[in-house]
Amino acid sequence: SSVEFDWSAVSCVRQCRASGYRAVVVNYNPETVSTDYDVSDRLYFEELTRERVLDIYEHESAWGLVVSVGGQIPNNLAKPLHDCGVHILGTSPRDIERAEDRHQFSAMLDEIGVDQPPWRELRAVADAAAFADRVGYPVLVRPSFVLSGAAMNVASTPAELHKFLDDAADVSPDHPVVVSKFIKHAKEIEFDAVAADGRILNYAITEHVEHARV
Repeated sequence: SSVEFDWSAVSCVRQCRASGYRAVVVNYNPETVSTDYDVSDRLYFEELTRERVLDIYEHESAWGLVVSVGGQIPNNLAKPLHDCGVHILGTSPRDIERAEDRHQFSAMLDEIGVDQPPWRELRAVADAAAFADRVGYPVLVRPSFVLSGAAMNVASTPAELHKFLDDAADVSPDHPVVVSKFIKHAKEIEFDAVAADGRILNYAITEHVEHARV
């Protein structure tokens, strides 16, 4: 758990308790503030899996579950838990899936008219090389089975592309890679917001100091 997720989790727990709810935390990382004995009403040092979270949810007779303050693993569990009848609070599992799934997110950008670099999910090294030749180097290479920014590389030449693909894993139907046109000297700007019923309640706009991908 990174500092940002730990801070988010603790802030969420404090607000839940201040609003009169019991707050239960599930976290297997002891090196976090959210696992301090006095932060929540009850703490479970358990793995974050569908089965274990369901057990705890049912045992605690929980009213709802917050997944948006825990990082990638809870986001991945949102839909499976929702399908099991868990009441997910905050962003709906459908919208989480639409943001996480590259194909759905790309389609949404096209629908609302937001530009995006050309990209493809590819299952063969030859196809990745052909796509890079078509859109032009540099290209951004990311194994689709790796979470966050790990194993992400910018290839400026065909030789670098082949090296990065070899280093990542065997590119195959079971291990596709996402190759995108890399835009040089681009700014990375984030817009984070909390909204309810289509109305933004609070927001923050952040511009990264370094160029995108640094």
